[in-house]
Amino acid sequence: MAAELKPILQVKNIFKSFGGTPVLEGVDFDLYPGEVHVLLGENGAGKSTLTKIISGVHRPDSGQILIDGSIVHIPSPIAAQKLGIALLHQEPLVFPNLDVAENIYMGRQPVRGAASLIDWKQVYSGAAQHLNELGQNLDPHQSMLGLSVANQQMSEMARALSQQTRILIMDEPTASLSPGEVADLFRIMRQMCAQGTAIIFISHRLDEVFEIGDRITVLRDGEMVGTVLPTETDTENIIRMMVGRPLTALFSKQADTPGEVRLEVRNITSFGNFEDISLSVRSGEIVGIAGLVGAGRTAVANAIFGVDPINSGEVLLDGKPVHIRNPREAVQNGLAYVPEDRQHEGLLLPMSIAENITLPQLRQYARAGWLQKKKERAAAEEVTSRLQLTGARSVHQAVSELSGGNQQKVSLSKWLLTQPEILILDEPTRGIDVGAKAEVYHLMNELAAQGMAILMISSELPEILAMSDRILVMREGRITSEFDREVATQEKVMSAATRAVRSSDSAPHATEAENVLPASNSSFGMFLAKFREVGILVFLGLVFAAATIKSHRFLEIANLRNILLDLPLLMITAMGMTMVIISRNIDVSVGSIIGLSGIMVGMLFKSHPEMAVPPALLIGAGIGLVLGSINGSLVTWMRVPSIIATLATMSIFRGLVFIVSGGRQVDSNDLPPVLIHLSQTSPIGIPWHVLIAIAVAIITHLFLRYRRTGRAIYAIGNNPVAAGLRGIPVKQVVFLCFAVTGLLSGVGGVLYASRYGFVNPGQTGVGFELSVIAAAVIGGTDVFGGSGSVLGTTLGCLLLCVINNALTVVGFSAFYQLAVYGAIILTVLVVDSSVRKQFGRAVTEGA
Repeated sequence: MAAELKPILQVKNIFKSFGGTPVLEGVDFDLYPGEVHVLLGENGAGKSTLTKIISGVHRPDSGQILIDGSIVHIPSPIAAQKLGIALLHQEPLVFPNLDVAENIYMGRQPVRGAASLIDWKQVYSGAAQHLNELGQNLDPHQSMLGLSVANQQMSEMARALSQQTRILIMDEPTASLSPGEVADLFRIMRQMCAQGTAIIFISHRLDEVFEIGDRITVLRDGEMVGTVLPTETDTENIIRMMVGRPLTALFSKQADTPGEVRLEVRNITSFGNFEDISLSVRSGEIVGIAGLVGAGRTAVANAIFGVDPINSGEVLLDGKPVHIRNPREAVQNGLAYVPEDRQHEGLLLPMSIAENITLPQLRQYARAGWLQKKKERAAAEEVTSRLQLTGARSVHQAVSELSGGNQQKVSLSKWLLTQPEILILDEPTRGIDVGAKAEVYHLMNELAAQGMAILMISSELPEILAMSDRILVMREGRITSEFDREVATQEKVMSAATRAVRSSDSAPHATEAENVLPASNSSFGMFLAKFREVGILVFLGLVFAAATIKSHRFLEIANLRNILLDLPLLMITAMGMTMVIISRNIDVSVGSIIGLSGIMVGMLFKSHPEMAVPPALLIGAGIGLVLGSINGSLVTWMRVPSIIATLATMSIFRGLVFIVSGGRQVDSNDLPPVLIHLSQTSPIGIPWHVLIAIAVAIITHLFLRYRRTGRAIYAIGNNPVAAGLRGIPVKQVVFLCFAVTGLLSGVGGVLYASRYGFVNPGQTGVGFELSVIAAAVIGGTDVFGGSGSVLGTTLGCLLLCVINNALTVVGFSAFYQLAVYGAIILTVLVVDSSVRKQFGRAVTEGA
């Protein structure tokens, strides 16, 4: 590094331990403006911990961090952002239900005016500008859902640009990218470095390290081994620095004579994924499948293993045709599949090592339906000792606490315990260090020597070339070439992977794909999913028509007024519930809050008949706020799951209703006429109830759309981990959602007394929470969090009120009303779920 340059970042003598276990021990590290400083080390060497300390995720136990020569303290990610530090993770931490522009600016949206409302025009223009600076033509309005990993990475790079990042930390950014996408990423990295940005780059792909790195620093066991220049070292030396020994046999496929064909695939097709795939794997043979990202390799593996359906063709095992409809049947036929995404598809991270390993064969470790823990532990210990699971305290340790290499070993162990005859490996060494790779390769050789047939998918050409007996190359859902081990080269494989499929061959593939999801159906599904309010209005019209045909009384002014007066209470409470569900939570205590607020305010009116309505509404809101805050505290700071916390408080609050009231009802005689009139009229002719509900809906919409905190609710529901790393105060925002829901439910209690003229301890609000949740979900609020709208929830409330009223008017007995009401809600939700799936499929196919 030029002598005249001064380091932008200096890390001095950093120590960090977790649970008494040292992770970093006296690490020193520096970074200069405009350089790419590569950070290497095995999984567990301390790389991620060091970068998380620099980016404010963790705090060091001791040591110093200097920016531009001055000591700084970085207590949080938002503090790091203010210092110009950005961290890009291996898997882009994005918010899939939000668009590209909002992903770029989440937590930092430009605001305008005294009210600090989000300036959406500036958000989109700024996003477009930063994407253009990166040479990307992404539409800022496009949803992140369905974007490729490469495009998600580019949006993350644009986010770094928007923050005026001085120090960019990139953790395994190329793990899921094709060679062309990697080249594009490196071009952008060099462009940013030319502008003065300093980059810390972490990768397990050593060829990339030498291509992009200006300096290389190696960590081992939490200690710094040394810093070298790429021009003054080589791969063998770097590996020796990382693992403490030479790995001359890193790729060491043993020469074996394959046996009989164990797996044969003949002309299988999966519409929209791949077409006319034929391959075979013999006993003791490793067959590699190469190709660019999106070529269809994983789709083939999924089809063989029964994850996805096969539309035509056949699969043969030992020469006999089999019809594998699901993974269970695949396992029963001697297949095992280690998927690419070990964290989401291969493992259950919160569960222990033993529980993960024995999961595919639980029946073998159970007696009379009861799991035998000792037998499970013994089996897990045997298989993990074979794979040398280093760093694990015991087989009872949670898999989430293991390094990436050890997680991959657990994923392998799980399937090896089933004693498979055919093993499918999808990216078996993705994201693990060279030492762990060597162990996986050794295991593959050992299994092949024992006669196992192995089908391996990999994006790393050196791995494919070194470990495969035969290599199949896929392009655009078809196999374009096959090479024997002796004649395969990187140039030949890459040429086959990038060579376009003949148009005559690809035409049927496109036609068949269209047959699965016709354009008209896809467009209609996407239309309904994007503008679901139209679907609700259509269903609402059908209910109106059916009720009118059945009874002419349904359209009478008095009946329509009843619907209008029933709507506000449901609508006000549903506004709060919408926010809670968007944040990936639930609140089943709202009915009890309505009952407790109503009974307490009713008793106040009984003892103080001169009390005005506004103070009563404030008291009701205050009661609800306290109760909602209790829920929020349990969920956030006590970390009780929301369904458990609010189930408990639902019972507690309902008990308080009886304690406070002594079991006695507040009658209409106990309530002042001015409160009753609140639900009847107003100076402009519209009942106050309706005006209050409209005001609450408008305020909720403005808050969710134009306030940073409102948008943070969507971010948390989409990806709480990413939200926290973006500097969003997740606990405080979730607490706010519960507090506001309690407040609105408290207001609802007062309005209940006004609407019905009484408050009964055993009736008021009982079961109301189910209608509130149904209204929000029918209106489009995703039960898994991250999406929802005020308009949709309002229409959902209207639909439920109309259905409930229609059932009464047309003469359904009270005995059947609840059943029919529930059946209609279930029907709406099933249709909604179907539309969502169709929309998701359409988005994925269009990506």
